[in-house]
Amino acid sequence: MYSRRIAGQTYRFGVSGLLYNSNVLMYDRQTESLWSQILRQAVTGPLAGTRLETLPSTMTTWKQWQKKYPQSEVLSLNTGYRRNYDRDPYEDYYRSRSGLFGFLKSGPGEEDKELVVGIEAGGEAVAYPLAQLRRVQRIETKLAGKELALRFRVEDDRITATLGDEEVPHLVTYWFVWKSFYPETERFGGKSR
Repeated sequence: MYSRRIAGQTYRFGVSGLLYNSNVLMYDRQTESLWSQILRQAVTGPLAGTRLETLPSTMTTWKQWQKKYPQSEVLSLNTGYRRNYDRDPYEDYYRSRSGLFGFLKSGPGEEDKELVVGIEAGGEAVAYPLAQLRRVQRIETKLAGKELALRFRVEDDRITATLGDEEVPHLVTYWFVWKSFYPETERFGGKSR
């Protein structure tokens, strides 16, 4: 999740419907610049090269969220549009094990649509299988010459990544998407502690 505030101004974002390296681009309504979710920056338009501030977020279940925040409200399904919100229109896509176009050939033990935690720092990129992180809850390794600690908190499904003594942004995405942005990326499969 990203902040909509850029240089003191609040921007309104929408989904462009365009793909860049198999990932949907956002656009801002003020300048119509196109924004990459993976790169966290505008890739075309007047704001090209401008970076977005990453905000804390979590990918969790409604049950976990409600347990921690029982006063939460959910958006109404009464939107004024004729749409069945009981059915996910992407359900077949999620069930499929391959990426959008099949450009990436998975290596041994890899799966296109495996969810990974991607981190980029100091010109290096690495991906950690989300299932492995959830299982071991802590991975320690090196990235860009510094100690990297990746932690998963079971009680609220929260992931934190610390490089040296600084918390760094991370992104949960499909392996084939991360690899298309960072072709030289390493997929972590080593020991964890």
